[in-house]
Amino acid sequence: MEKIIIIGGGPAGLFAAYKLLKKGKAVALYDHSSGLGKKFLVAGNGGLNLTHSEELKVFASRYGKDEELFLELINEFTPDDLRAFCSELGVETFVGSSGRVFPKKLKAAEILLNWTKILKENENFSLFLNHSLISINQNKELSFKNEGKEVLVHGDKIIMALGGGSWKKTGSDGAWVSMFENLGIKVNALLPMNCGFEKKWSEYFIKNVDRYPLKNIALRFKDQIIKGEAMLTPFGIEGGGVYALSNKIRDELLKKGRANLFLDLKPDLTAEQIEAKLADKKAKTSLSNHLRKSIGIEKEQFILLKEISSTEPDKNIKSLKLELTGIRPIDEAISTSGGVCFSELTNFFELKKIPGVYIAGEMLDFEAPTGGYLLQACFSTANRIVESI
Repeated sequence: MEKIIIIGGGPAGLFAAYKLLKKGKAVALYDHSSGLGKKFLVAGNGGLNLTHSEELKVFASRYGKDEELFLELINEFTPDDLRAFCSELGVETFVGSSGRVFPKKLKAAEILLNWTKILKENENFSLFLNHSLISINQNKELSFKNEGKEVLVHGDKIIMALGGGSWKKTGSDGAWVSMFENLGIKVNALLPMNCGFEKKWSEYFIKNVDRYPLKNIALRFKDQIIKGEAMLTPFGIEGGGVYALSNKIRDELLKKGRANLFLDLKPDLTAEQIEAKLADKKAKTSLSNHLRKSIGIEKEQFILLKEISSTEPDKNIKSLKLELTGIRPIDEAISTSGGVCFSELTNFFELKKIPGVYIAGEMLDFEAPTGGYLLQACFSTANRIVESI
């Protein structure tokens, strides 16, 4: 029986193991941690967004420069296929009002428990935890560190699913990059994606606005506008709407050192409607009270407006400029951009320089916004590899 080695116990690695076992292969899964799926568990803390229900062509467009590739991949393993897989794990899913797909009842930990239970019940599956990858060579010889000792392993075929470089505490530390570069494999630098950005606030602002959520706003960066939410933080701004623009904002900051993000605090009102409401202000009513009562500008939003323009805060409601000056550390990012270049791989994500070694998930050089797109990519890339083995 052909034995497949998988390195990395996140969604891509676990899914590859599941599919390979169903094909009758023997699978040995290695992970450097004491438990599987740690980043999957962290991602599930705020509600486990598995995928999205939108039309596949629109879905593929979320991957930017790699749209054409991902249109192929998600046609091969679709969001509906992912939901069917969840059903095999005993997990019912539903489509939320935003089109995102979530589990109906089970939490991430329970899903992972079901998943690993199925794997462990298969006699062809073996699991090696606390095994940190030290090196890999051209002969597919692997070196792991386990309890202070070196463990040497050779695989006929190896699937590497070690993740990107964010949330190091979960094991996704990007340590594999130097190993690949030493083998002459081109890897684009890992950069923060779906991340927060820095803006210098006054001490008064930081004291009075502590992690305040901006809901139902619009965010504009250059010619792209996103409706969503954001979170004001002591260091600047983060949140879903910011994440959707994060790669473009990040690239601008890396190029120029500064980037201007514009907020529309009341996207459902026109500038004319706001102006008309402001004209009704009574002489004895404070501006902050009038804005709160007439158009729903809360205290923290008013402080934000005053922070940007102390003299005419009401003039910035539709176009509040935040001058961003930095990117938050990669370890805080939800995911990363960069990774193994597609030019180094065959169509089945097999390394051209080391045949029999495959790369799955976030190790690949693509960008995915939040909304289920990253998880879908992990499943779809792993699926293509498994179908070729």
